[in-house]
Amino acid sequence: MAPTPGPELSTARREHIMRELRTHGTVAVGALAAQLGVSAMTVRRDVNALAAKGLLVRVHGGAALPE
Repeated sequence: MAPTPGPELSTARREHIMRELRTHGTVAVGALAAQLGVSAMTVRRDVNALAAKGLLVRVHGGAALPE
């Protein structure tokens, strides 16, 4: 049985999401999922967690930096 992914993986994904946002201004969940090699649901969970902290704003199909 494979080990369960630890919090360091979610931290790395969330840092990647924020880097992409700072570079492009907006990101699409599907594109992030492909880049990170995870499901769209995993990216949506990360986006929701970052939105709860006020670091980004959820938009249809992705995320944007808050204004």
